[in-house]
Amino acid sequence: MKQITTIILFIALVFISSCNNDEPKFSSSEIQRALFEMKGTYHGEMRVSYYHGETISEGNACKAISKDSLTVNMDLSLMALSITDEKIASRLRDIGTVQVKAPYEFYQMDEQMYHFVLLPENVICPGGYGAPETVKIVFDQSFGGHADYFYHSIMFNLSPKELWVGDKKYEPFQQLVYHYGGTYE
Repeated sequence: MKQITTIILFIALVFISSCNNDEPKFSSSEIQRALFEMKGTYHGEMRVSYYHGETISEGNACKAISKDSLTVNMDLSLMALSITDEKIASRLRDIGTVQVKAPYEFYQMDEQMYHFVLLPENVICPGGYGAPETVKIVFDQSFGGHADYFYHSIMFNLSPKELWVGDKKYEPFQQLVYHYGGTYE
């Protein structure tokens, strides 16, 4: 009886551990092929909305460049529309546009569609020494999108979740979502 119980527990352990890894793994050649097929300059529109709420801005022209990662110019004047502190809003408008670089993490690949999560790097706009304070934008690491290789289009979301001015987190900041949709040049 003790041996049967041990065998059943061993089989259950093997079954549970084999189900532990549900995420697909892609070979480096599959990832390289996806990056090659997505490579290019995409022209489209960027709109901004609150994470849970209303739209702040509709359809501003924007381009995104896909190589080994995604690079997009993000207009901080759109973020400034959501800031109640006029000094901070003015600083964001003065900075204007910043470049955001985001590596891809692929989750699914079909015949013509690649689904991914973006891992954007935080943006730091230096200040100090008589200039306005440094601004840091921290991004959520769980947003992404998809690219349609057949129709040469890409759609993705970037989500600034924190705003730091100097060494202080701007607490009233509400998480935003920058939504981009565009087609290959």
